[in-house]
Amino acid sequence: MLNRRILRIKVMQSLYALYQTKVSNYHLGIDEIGEVFAPDLMSPDVQDLPALDLKKKTAQTSYEAYFEKKDTGYLNQEPDIRKAITDAINQYHNAHGRDVEHFKKMLLEDVARVESMYKLVLFSATRLMAIAEADATEGIHTVVKSEVPEYFYKLKNNAVLQAIEKNKSLRNFVEKHKLNPPVDHLKIVYKKKIKQDPLYIDYQKNPDTTFEKDKEIVLHLAKTYLFKNEQLDAYWEDLDYNWNENDEAIRSLTLKAIKGITESSDENYQLPSLSPNWEDDQEFMLELYKQSTAFDDEAEKLITDKVQNWDIERLAFTDRIILKMALTEMVKFPNIPVKVTINEYIELSKSYSTPKSKQFVNGLLDTISIDLQKSGLIQKSGRGLMDNK
Repeated sequence: MLNRRILRIKVMQSLYALYQTKVSNYHLGIDEIGEVFAPDLMSPDVQDLPALDLKKKTAQTSYEAYFEKKDTGYLNQEPDIRKAITDAINQYHNAHGRDVEHFKKMLLEDVARVESMYKLVLFSATRLMAIAEADATEGIHTVVKSEVPEYFYKLKNNAVLQAIEKNKSLRNFVEKHKLNPPVDHLKIVYKKKIKQDPLYIDYQKNPDTTFEKDKEIVLHLAKTYLFKNEQLDAYWEDLDYNWNENDEAIRSLTLKAIKGITESSDENYQLPSLSPNWEDDQEFMLELYKQSTAFDDEAEKLITDKVQNWDIERLAFTDRIILKMALTEMVKFPNIPVKVTINEYIELSKSYSTPKSKQFVNGLLDTISIDLQKSGLIQKSGRGLMDNK
């Protein structure tokens, strides 16, 4: 399921990509200024190269001062220098604005991809029925095939796999989005792994079965071979560049869908959704992204003020994003307790940052949160008042 920690991770990934483009846009501005004052190699006139170089350096220094110190002294420069800097700054802000919207769209697409991948993995399980049948048929040489007991093709008749395959909403989704189960990969996994699995061998050999036994073997095959399998993981990763982060949620949804099937389930059986309250969760995710981009400068200053004797540029890039998101959440989300926020971002730092980040993030957030509460910048209400002592 897509719990809020996973949604925070999604936002963090989007912000990471956004900040990378922010750096690129900044350096593009420096390059653009350099182009403005570059010598015109096609000009027939003699050019004052030292003067051009001085203007370039002056303009680039003023441009850097604007971003580093909010210094607007460039407005007092000569017209051509002022224009070059103004154009570069405007270009930066326009590009950043487009990037903010782009990564917001990508954020939504990434979450939608979780649903697509979960339904693709679930539907892929049903392909094992035909694969097992074909493999069994290929192995029959001396026996008349029509006389082979039906249980020899047992997986083909698995009630749970049949229920998944017949599910109307799943089939419509697969067809609408043109999802293609990795049949060739599944064949390899079946022949090299599943056929040698002791639990599967016992299942196949036993003529008798029950619905629960059918479900048990499908859950076993899904847990053991559809996930954490080298052959299939490479395929899933090609379809989802965030597979390593998404597979936990996809696995949870897939197994929940299998467990939810009963003997009375028909083609209208309702598959699990991404979240029980997806509208609320999506609103939280988008608001966290929006507020984090808007509160970025203020969050940066709060961090910088607390690490005055240590160059903030030496702070791990991921740590900076985690800290900024946490501060944004503290200030902009009144219904989330401060302790909940701190604990959530400590957990993120364990997985996505340096080994020492946990203590650093914890200490810094704790210190800044106390200051923000004293200053009144953090104002909690409702559920946000819990555990804030």
